Amino acid sequence: MTDNKYDRQLRLWGAAGQAALGNTCVVLVRATAAGTETLKNLVLPGVGNFLVIDDSSGVSDCTSNFFLDSSTHKSRAQMATEYLMELNPDVTGDWKDISGGLVAEKFDLLQLFPDKKKVLVIAADCEPPLRQAIAQTCWDQNVPMIAVHSYGLVGVVQIQTAPLLLLDPKMRDSVPDLRLTCPFPALQQAFEENYADDAVWAGLSSQEFGQVPYPFILLFVQKKWKESHAGGLPTSFAEKQEFQAEIKKMARNYDNELNFQQAVENAYLAYTPPKTVDIDYLLSDCNSERDLVLLRALQSFLQQHGGVPPVVGKIPDMAASTAEYVNLQELYQQQAKKDFDYVRANCTGDTSVTNDEITLLCQNAVHLDWLQTGPLPTFMGYHPTEDVVDDLGASEQDEERPEQTALWWYLGFAACQMFWEREQRYPGVNDDFEKDVPRLLECWEYMKTAYGLSLEDTRICKEMARFGNAEVHNIASVVGGVASQEAVKLITGQYIPIKNTYVFNGIASMGGVYHF
Repeated sequence: MTDNKYDRQLRLWGAAGQAALGNTCVVLVRATAAGTETLKNLVLPGVGNFLVIDDSSGVSDCTSNFFLDSSTHKSRAQMATEYLMELNPDVTGDWKDISGGLVAEKFDLLQLFPDKKKVLVIAADCEPPLRQAIAQTCWDQNVPMIAVHSYGLVGVVQIQTAPLLLLDPKMRDSVPDLRLTCPFPALQQAFEENYADDAVWAGLSSQEFGQVPYPFILLFVQKKWKESHAGGLPTSFAEKQEFQAEIKKMARNYDNELNFQQAVENAYLAYTPPKTVDIDYLLSDCNSERDLVLLRALQSFLQQHGGVPPVVGKIPDMAASTAEYVNLQELYQQQAKKDFDYVRANCTGDTSVTNDEITLLCQNAVHLDWLQTGPLPTFMGYHPTEDVVDDLGASEQDEERPEQTALWWYLGFAACQMFWEREQRYPGVNDDFEKDVPRLLECWEYMKTAYGLSLEDTRICKEMARFGNAEVHNIASVVGGVASQEAVKLITGQYIPIKNTYVFNGIASMGGVYHF
């Protein structure tokens, strides 16, 4: 048990991630159901503070927004702020009512950015001109933005951010960094002093033999292989199988010796060299002096070590005695500290770079990448990527059920945004939604032409018009969950955010990520 209410999330993003969250101000434009659900999921884990900007009394959407109350005469922004602040006393909030409506031409977007802390903007269910005006301001001022929409049974989340260096992507399929093909001096010395001779292995008791960490088993078999293969390592499939067979031959009782079983499972580490890293493409796209300092320090290390990145310093769990495991772990940690010190010494030009950032840089050098979304696209100016066109083309073949694909609903949603551009309202908000279907179909045909599609189907347009831009709170809850998850990624610089659009089809309860 712990008395830290943030204990579980600290296990996900650590103290540095929690500090980044606490130093962030989230600006919510429009306290719709999707917007308040997104903000709720950031207030609970302890975002620093938030500001709600709105132009609605809130009375009309109390039935679809749990954070509003029709019994009061407060504005939607005030009601949402007060209820959200009740969720976490560590978080402070404020609201701003905009009289006359949040119209892009009249709205001073600079007030979005309080002169404090780091800022993230969430634009919730904004009509196209306002959405694009906010997006442009955020892009010009290098402020990350998330646009969320809950439209009937369809949800959309879109991210806009300037190039973001992902220092901690938390890759789940990372190969253990044991450096067995090129042991660092301390590891090589430990092997030669303890396990390099046949006589040493022969003199081990059965208990000791079964507790030798598998990296030393692999180094010994590797040594024997090199002696009989002119210093080479296995390259062909047959040679790799033979290498594994040599490990099994070395075991005394393979079925009962877990360390030898682990050695066979990880035999590839003995003949696969560490991945080299080239960060020239990262440097060429860097527009942040802070990131440039980090990348140049890493580049200096790579140049001195043949492109091989710093040692991570972590080893996987393995069958071994406690003493053997701790000693081996210390070897890797000490080497990681030496590599860290080298990179730290070369971080010149920005004294604010922290040791935590350098540690992440060293540990994730192989996985470093930029998240580059580009400016948020307008709904009238689509340039579909090849992947998006391929996905739509494949789903188009299923003429009976195209609505199962979330991407088709996104085209329907985009058609509704184009409808707004033409009519200054969304389809279906009048009493007779069917009157708007023909005009919505004109927008739909425009979208189909832009994507090179030919499917003749009016069902999606009819449903979008039937929705009438209504919010359903359970759909808004899903949208808010996804958007807040992406917000945490942007704030902490951990994990890999979507690139750049998520669409949820609430009819079929399925979603997809697409890059526009």
